Parts: sequence; C-alpha cells; structure tokens
Amino acid sequence: MATDLPFSTHDWVVHLHYGVGQITAIEVKPVDGQDTECYKVKTKNSTYWFPTNEDDNPRIRPVVSNKIIPKVIYHLRRKAGSLDPDRKYWKKKIGEVKSSGDIISISKLTRDLSSIQAIRGLNESERKALEFFKERLLREWASSTHEDVEKIRPLLQEHLKVSKSKIEDNGNK
Repeated sequence: MATDLPFSTHDWVVHLHYGVGQITAIEVKPVDGQDTECYKVKTKNSTYWFPTNEDDNPRIRPVVSNKIIPKVIYHLRRKAGSLDPDRKYWKKKIGEVKSSGDIISISKLTRDLSSIQAIRGLNESERKALEFFKERLLREWASSTHEDVEKIRPLLQEHLKVSKSKIEDNGNK
C-alpha cells in the first residue's frame, strides 16, 4: 500500500454527488483494466470508491474544520440575500451551488430557499433542492463537530427561523 496518502481510514470526506461519507478501508479495485488502490467510502445511502492517487479530485474534499461551523451559523442567521422571484434564477443558483459543493454557499442557499418557502412557497425542484442542501449541511456539520445529525437538526431549524424573522420584521413579506 502507498504511503503519504491524502486521506486515511476513518477520515470524513464530501463527494459532490454522494455527499458526506467516511473512509472505511483501502482496497484494490479494477479501474480501466488496472488494479488500483482505492479508498472505500460509506455514506448514509451508498458506498463508493475513488483512487488513492487522485490528490486533486475536484469531486472530493475533506469535511470542513469545526472552526468553519460558526461561519455557517452566521450565514444561516442573516437576513436572506436575493429573494428574486424568477424561478430560472433559482434553478441556475441551485446548479451552481451543487457544482461547487462549498459549505458556505450551501448555507446561504439553504437560508434563502427557506425564506422563499416561508414567503411564497417553492416549486417541487426548489423544495427537493432545499431538502438536499439541508441534509448535506447537517451531515457535514455533524461530521466536523462529531455530533449526531439528529442533535444538530433542531439547531439548524432554529438558525433558519432567525433568518426568516428578519424578513418578517422588515415587512418584506
């Protein structure tokens, strides 16, 4: 097995499509006809592998440090940003945030979609995106702070309520 690998077993990682998972093993798997050393990652709903020699894999990153969580909370509690009524704007924004996978962008979009939901409601794709981003945020937050997701879920809801109340206080309903 290789040395100086960027990750090790028990590390938590975030995949753009599969979400937050924990590396459970390093195994040899066939990739393009070659035996390749791969990390085995277990998520809530699946297992996937990625080669250990992909140091710069743009789809995978470590979970954020627990020092970033106060910044996440800060953005969740702020007044929503743009509440543009154009659904095309939100479709584009959702795609951009999914592509970036950045936790701060996820927290801002979660806040904004939650506020829109309270004001005018969401269409089905926006609602699914909001649920997707909430779960992604909860799982990364839990992984970085070593807390249970169900302990963090009410905290997330409380922070989002603060943001929604700022819109209502300004009469922007």
